[in-house]
Order: sequence, then C-alpha cells, then structure tokens
Amino acid sequence: MTPRAWQEVPRSKVERFSSIALAEAPEIAQKILTEIRQDYPYLQLVEDESGEPMALVGIRRAIEGFVRHLASGAAHPRVPPEVFQEFGRGEGLHGRSLDSLQAVYRLGVRLTWRRFAEIGQQVDIAAPAMYELAESGFEYLDGLVEQSVLGYAEAAARRASERLRLQRQLIDLLLVEPRGDSARTLAERAARVGWELPETIAVGVLMRPAREAVAPAVGQGILLEMESEQPRIVIPDPETAGRADTLRRATAGWSGA
Repeated sequence: MTPRAWQEVPRSKVERFSSIALAEAPEIAQKILTEIRQDYPYLQLVEDESGEPMALVGIRRAIEGFVRHLASGAAHPRVPPEVFQEFGRGEGLHGRSLDSLQAVYRLGVRLTWRRFAEIGQQVDIAAPAMYELAESGFEYLDGLVEQSVLGYAEAAARRASERLRLQRQLIDLLLVEPRGDSARTLAERAARVGWELPETIAVGVLMRPAREAVAPAVGQGILLEMESEQPRIVIPDPETAGRADTLRRATAGWSGA
C-alpha cells in the first residue's frame, strides 16, 4: 500500500482520530470479545495473572498499537508479537488448527474497522484516506496471523518432540523383562501416546541406508524410534493381514532384522 492519501490528512485530524480511537480501544476490544464468545463459544479463553482474559489484552494491545503507528506516520504498524504468538502456541499445544483463530482475527478487524469508519466520518477524514486505512488494517491482520503461525509451529514442534520422547520410553518398556507393576505402567505409557496395547508384537532393528536417511513411513500404530544408531521398530499384531506388505513397501532400501 502507498499511504499517500493518509499522509495528506491534516495532522490535527490524524491526532483527533487517534485520540478518539485510543480512548475507545478498551470498549472496542470488549465488544469484539463479546462477539467472539457468541460466535465461537467453544474457544477457551485463558486468563492472565490479573484474571483478565488474554484475548481481551491482545485485542486491546493490537488496536492501540495500530492507532499509535498511524498517529506516528509509520507505513507498517508493528504487531505486538508476544501475545499473538501465545495464541498460536495455545492452539498448537492443544492439537487444534489455526482456522478458528484466523476467523476470530478477521472478525476483530471487521468490527474495529466498522468503528474506525464512524470515527473517520466524525473527524471528516476523506474517503480515499479511509480506504488506505482499511488496507493497512488487513496488512496488520496478516502480521497477527504470521505471529500466531510462529507460536503454532513452536508448539507443534514441542508436541512432536514430547511424543517422540514418550514413544521411546514405551519402546524401552516393551523390551525389558516384565516386573511387578510393569503391566500397569505399560498401559499408562501406551495411553499417553494413544497406542492400543496389542496381543502380540514383533520387534525389529533397522540399518540406515545413509546417515541422514528419512524415517520410513511405517503407518499408524507402528512404533518407530529413530534416535538410536540402529532404529528400533515395534509392530503390533504382526500377523494382521496386509501388514507385512505395508512394512516391506515402507522400508524399501532399508535392511534389518
């Protein structure tokens, strides 16, 4: 966006617009949160240390940051990264997609723009400048989404790492001599990775075709631990029809026993 029309708005009008928008930011944020609760009742709203919903804090900061940058003449308002990364992180840690979060952001931008358009009319800012303001708002939305994607990716990586750790512990437990409470411990470990304990298992040790070889796509239900020099594989109910053929295709190029 080339913010030519906005730059031509008299300074006094920009300051008046910013003053009104900043003063109303808490109220706008509260209205947005109310709409979010109505339209997305299943979304979990986490509270900060003061007991205030983090979503409300994030919305308010986003509005205030956007308006302050407009007042300063900055072409590209800076997104407050921490809270929006945290929103994405929360979705990732709970295994949800970012679809609902992005829909919530679009709702917030739409409601904010509705009020900003009214303030623009009140201050008598020309339509071309307000069009540019709307474009800048959607650029800002892209920034919010980008920060949330960063948080989401971090959480997804953390979840994957934790799952691999738990899966490795499960494999270790499957391969040791049973002890007194091992059955209960095994059931608990299996449940944590969503693995249904089978009647029988087969265990294999793989030889890497190359040091940086990509893990074979062995399919759901088969445990694979790639951190060892010789990766270990645990196949539940190996006599299941078609399982041997699936494994043979998945491990093409690999050797082992």
